[in-house]
Amino acid sequence: MRLTYPVLWSRLGRDASQEQSVKTAAALARQGLEVALLLPRGRSDPELGARDLRAWFGVEGDFQVSQVRTPWGGPNLASSCLWLLQLFRSGRVRSADLLYSRAPAMIGAGQICPIPFATEQYRLWPDEWPFLRRHVRRTAGHRRCLGYILHSEHAAQSYRRAGVPEARLLVAHNGADGGAPPGRAVARERLGLPAGAAIAVYAGRVNPRKGLDQVLALAALRPEVLFLLVGSEGEGPVEVEARRRPNVRIVGWQGPERLPSYLAAADLLLIPASSEPLERFGSSVLPIKTFAYLAAARPILAPRTPDLAGLLVDGGNALLVDPGDPRQAAGALDRILGDPALAARLGAGAAGTASLFGWDSRAERIASFLRRRLAEAQPSG
Repeated sequence: MRLTYPVLWSRLGRDASQEQSVKTAAALARQGLEVALLLPRGRSDPELGARDLRAWFGVEGDFQVSQVRTPWGGPNLASSCLWLLQLFRSGRVRSADLLYSRAPAMIGAGQICPIPFATEQYRLWPDEWPFLRRHVRRTAGHRRCLGYILHSEHAAQSYRRAGVPEARLLVAHNGADGGAPPGRAVARERLGLPAGAAIAVYAGRVNPRKGLDQVLALAALRPEVLFLLVGSEGEGPVEVEARRRPNVRIVGWQGPERLPSYLAAADLLLIPASSEPLERFGSSVLPIKTFAYLAAARPILAPRTPDLAGLLVDGGNALLVDPGDPRQAAGALDRILGDPALAARLGAGAAGTASLFGWDSRAERIASFLRRRLAEAQPSG
């Protein structure tokens, strides 16, 4: 099966959407699909190949990369629509068996795609923008549409409410990279972190849209705990505020070869106890870092939000707290640090959950769904 996968970015970056697309492409290639990533290339964009993407994101898989000259590209809706339209008219798309893309513009533009297509989405677009519901239904009902692949059950419910038939929906959670995490003592020595300190780690984008005000409020309540914010890309408002707190340390973005050590060095891992990333910004729906956290086999402290509810179990693989309540979060942190048996149970529960969500098993489910839907879409006789 030849699958073409247009993306909206033209330069290597640290956005989770890039990581997710490349890891999906690599995993589908490992399932035996012929995968070609199509990257827009403007006049000043660098030359990129599959080797560059494999090295940057630390993946293996025999996918191909093609750069297409275009004045379009990027996340802007109008530009992404024009980029897709350019591709739809090109032989690069028409020679494939199907097109696969996570571009939001596919919700509308898919209706003019010249070949069978599937679109992967993580946001609750039909709920966020109710006027899109008609387009969501029309695209799902198009004869070339194989279906929507959603990152969470929470997102899938939005598309069901919009009227997408169940047969054209697949919930495929993101995955975690394989390999046993290093031990805590080894990781701390490797990173030069204090061996006996209580350490809480957040890993991800460091900006106000991620609810990090709640982590800083938690740090103010527990000055004896060292908080690491891993993933900084500059001196933004979160960094400025964090540097005022002696027990908060800012760490720059870490590549795939070093990030597991920071996660393994933690006594607990933090998903900010805020509902704003989900409810106000809509940009963090079951964040991809959740799966890396699970694979690290460390206790997780997270908010009780509907996107996480399908994955994190309070007392099983995490402790969940009400969003926006730093004192409740501080109490949960105390429970983890003060009860080694609880911490061990939560870490084991996290590892057990991670074993269910690998990139390869995800790709196997997606490939099976696409093959089935392609077969069903073939005209009879």
